[in-house]
Amino acid sequence: MLDEKLLQERLEQYQPEPLVDTTNVKTKETIESYIINEDENNIDLAKTNFLNFLDHEEIKQSAENIIRKYGVGTCGPRAFYGTTDVHLELEQKIADFMNMEDSIVYSYGFVAVSSSIAAYCKKSDTVFIDKEANFAIRQGLTASRSKFVEFDHNDPINFKKQVENVIKNERKPSRKFLIVEGISWKTGKLLPLEEFLKVAEEFKIRIFLEESYSIGIYGDHGRGLTEHFNIDPERIDMIIASLEAALGSIGGFCAGTHSIIEHQRLSGSGYIFSASLPTFLVQACIEAIRLMEDRPKKMKTLAKEFHLFLEETCEYKVHSDPESAFKVFTTKDETNRKEKEEEIHLYCKKNGVHFLKTDGGLVINLYIDLLDKKSRLEMAYKVLKEAADL
Repeated sequence: MLDEKLLQERLEQYQPEPLVDTTNVKTKETIESYIINEDENNIDLAKTNFLNFLDHEEIKQSAENIIRKYGVGTCGPRAFYGTTDVHLELEQKIADFMNMEDSIVYSYGFVAVSSSIAAYCKKSDTVFIDKEANFAIRQGLTASRSKFVEFDHNDPINFKKQVENVIKNERKPSRKFLIVEGISWKTGKLLPLEEFLKVAEEFKIRIFLEESYSIGIYGDHGRGLTEHFNIDPERIDMIIASLEAALGSIGGFCAGTHSIIEHQRLSGSGYIFSASLPTFLVQACIEAIRLMEDRPKKMKTLAKEFHLFLEETCEYKVHSDPESAFKVFTTKDETNRKEKEEEIHLYCKKNGVHFLKTDGGLVINLYIDLLDKKSRLEMAYKVLKEAADL
């Protein structure tokens, strides 16, 4: 045993190195890295920042306050020690915002889609999906091992034909699901929701609506297609969406009745086996919903204006919906289309307008800040028009 005097001497002599070096404080610019450094000569139309929440001061301050109270993350799954009052607050806010009974929050947007599908669809079920269904939906079906039947893109008539064909040929009636995207990830086209609902209700098919690119964009308050088309949300069994698009955070959610949502807390593998969403990112979503206000209306104005410019001034072929926050477009001339897209993309990049080139065409992500910064918008218009005239 050490005597008390010797113990105190050794404690006084002990000088451990600090956990954090406070003598070398890094600036925001040295910590964050950008693929595109935006300045007066460069505009980034590749990033997803539709409602300008990514660098919003109120959201950042609120997130910082949460970090000081809760730390960065729980490092545990939601069902064990990963749930805080902030998670529960967000789930209630999402349910209220979507006019649904309950909601559940996942740690990743992709997993929210794939895991929720696998939680309900089983091997003996039949699932109807769009031929252009996104990868997250297809991964969910792979995990579920359900039989799936494809219908033509956003075509309710072909969907009904496929349903009738399945019913005619099946030996034993199976549970049936319809999984559709409000705005197609690939084409940006708007789903004619009412027409699909009528067919699904006629044949008693459960409906899952994926709204990653319509939440925060469509409807006067950003509630998505149900608000846009004035449709009762109770007609839809479950609404699924990423929090990584318009809301500018990380994660995803599902909204529906209490029984449907509670089922996922025990059957959603992405919910059970993933560390919970860090509380500061949860708080960022809460603040984004609070700050939504008239942003969807502003995006609607910008999207329509930009769509008209691409179609009429530049004479591009635009696949996406006029109100979509991202524009998928290509040349009207199908001859050497890929080469022409490459030429347009390179020209715009060299002249400071940066956007995406995909297998489905050229993709521009809009953000509402462009409405207030007319010089930036005019720069984009000028370069895109020059590229169209090449």
